[in-house]
Amino acid sequence: MTTLKEATVNPAATPRVDMRILKRLVRNILPARVHSALRRVIHTRRLNRAPVMAVDVAPLPRAAEVSFSDMLCGDGIADGWEKAKTSINEIFEYVPRSHAIDPESGRAIYHLIRHFQPRSVLEIGTCRGASTLHAAMAMREYRNAGRPPRLVTVDLFDVNNPATAEAKRYRISTPPREMLARLDCADMVEFSIARSTDYLNGREMEFDFILLDHAPTADIAYRDIALAIRALRPGGQLLLHSYFPGGKPLGTDERVNSDSYLAVRRLRREGAHLVALPLGTLPWPTQPDGSKLTSLALLARE
Repeated sequence: MTTLKEATVNPAATPRVDMRILKRLVRNILPARVHSALRRVIHTRRLNRAPVMAVDVAPLPRAAEVSFSDMLCGDGIADGWEKAKTSINEIFEYVPRSHAIDPESGRAIYHLIRHFQPRSVLEIGTCRGASTLHAAMAMREYRNAGRPPRLVTVDLFDVNNPATAEAKRYRISTPPREMLARLDCADMVEFSIARSTDYLNGREMEFDFILLDHAPTADIAYRDIALAIRALRPGGQLLLHSYFPGGKPLGTDERVNSDSYLAVRRLRREGAHLVALPLGTLPWPTQPDGSKLTSLALLARE
């Protein structure tokens, strides 16, 4: 029998704590507002210790030239969306709190891709493949045999293997690659297993459109945003999945992921003429209660 003294002296005798389980317990026990505030304090400290990233915002569009009404209400896109939505809904199941975007934020991604028609798209954070499907369906509309557009989607684990522990945690039942094949989009999409920062590091002017999912911490969001701007071609678009202006809640939900906001704020304090433009209120409902708010935001230069 292991005594208390032995357990204290011998690390091997001490049970290992799964930090993911511990974090989940804390999140479930604490009120959403309190958990978000505590998370922000911890992540701000980590962000303050991160090395400075030099950023040239020249590739980004000017904020004054960004018009969401043109992007989201373009002629002909709405009709294409209705067909795409039907196809996506036949194979993709939206599961609440499964780390996937909500259906109507997916529609916003579809509209943005259709509007800009990028030839090369990068998605950081594949997860269940919701954003991937919406982007690929939009790209299918301007695909041609000679030079099809390309979408690279990056995740830390193999999202196409439902047997992994991560896939089970994200509730992936059908691999994204299989869903893309059923939508006739698989030829345009490349999957990569890598850390976001590792994949972005060293890439220069490679992509026309980049979608950054929420990072696990603010310091990673800071590095990812800086590196993603470097990876953009001039005039490219950088879309943040989870941006909460002022680090405050959207609508009635008190849970906030303030990492992207904190990262952009630090970049601005360091002299980057950068501004986040939240899509905010969409021209269609995004939630069952009729709310039209989304956490999507485009980055631009002042």
